[in-house]
Amino acid sequence: METVGLYTNQSMMLTRVKAGNEEEIIRMLCAKAMDNGCINEEFITAILAREKEYPTGLPTEVPIAIPHIHDGCLKSFFSMAVLENPVAFRCMGDPDETVDVRLVFLFGITDPSYQTAVLKKFSTIFQDEEALNGLTSAEDASVLMEKMKGLLDEYLVTE
Repeated sequence: METVGLYTNQSMMLTRVKAGNEEEIIRMLCAKAMDNGCINEEFITAILAREKEYPTGLPTEVPIAIPHIHDGCLKSFFSMAVLENPVAFRCMGDPDETVDVRLVFLFGITDPSYQTAVLKKFSTIFQDEEALNGLTSAEDASVLMEKMKGLLDEYLVTE
């Protein structure tokens, strides 16, 4: 299967983010995607609803969340945030538990048949503690962008 190109740019790479809860950080990332013409309002409504029903927090070595959906996605994209302080997300494996997330990877794809391939690619990153720690230490968007280009290579389409 060919790879899907996830559009991103430095404005979609957020570092030192302060957020009070999962909805706030998802909305911040969605605003960046909307500013770049990647999504419409339907995406925001759908991803927040999906997160309530199917939480995406993962208790990896560096806890992460990976909210994703295709509804309302105009252009496949990737955006992420490195949180200044952890934010509680409900756990994917057990929605009654929460995980204090340090990294949030938000993506949308126009063709849902690519979702499994994209998640599989991300899962290699999530199993790499050194890579995750490297992401949490990124001080600015340009450094974060370079690190993600190295990790996602052909999956990213950048400006």
